[in-house]
Amino acid sequence: MLGLVMMLSAAAAPAATCAPTRLAACRDTNQLIMAPAFTAAVRRFIGKRKASYLYANGDVADQQIEVLHGPPDEPTRIGDLYRFIACRAHSCPEKGAAVLDPAGKIVALAMLYSPCATADTRDCNRRDDLVVFMRERERLQRVEVVANLRAWAVEQAAGSYTVPGQPKVRFGGMQVIDPTAVR
Repeated sequence: MLGLVMMLSAAAAPAATCAPTRLAACRDTNQLIMAPAFTAAVRRFIGKRKASYLYANGDVADQQIEVLHGPPDEPTRIGDLYRFIACRAHSCPEKGAAVLDPAGKIVALAMLYSPCATADTRDCNRRDDLVVFMRERERLQRVEVVANLRAWAVEQAAGSYTVPGQPKVRFGGMQVIDPTAVR
């Protein structure tokens, strides 16, 4: 009888809330991005950088949060790490990824974007570029994480919608930036 009571009380207990320290409770990227601790961690990880990924000379942390705030996917694993992805609301060709360790520490952040906000606008709407923010000191995970994010970006670019009669969108390339490096 006691076993039945314990099972019923466990079933009635509220589910764990998604948070960086409780990644297994996150059903999708939207749950994670809505956690104030996560958006604060993104800002700390990227710092005060400015760049033109989604729009000209914008705050990179804001752009990263924006690409993680739209339609989400379920988290996947890269070894023991968690990879969360989503696309920008109302502009799904622009996508974001966040890779976290089991303790909830950000290992890498990434944006897949069309480089039309940059000075190089030649064929910008026909290619998708990837920028990955990952600290140099994460050497043990770097190769596996960067390879996974690159494969994801290539797959996303290949699957992008193309207007009939126009060339297919292609993967343009990637850049890995250490967010702690001085610009």
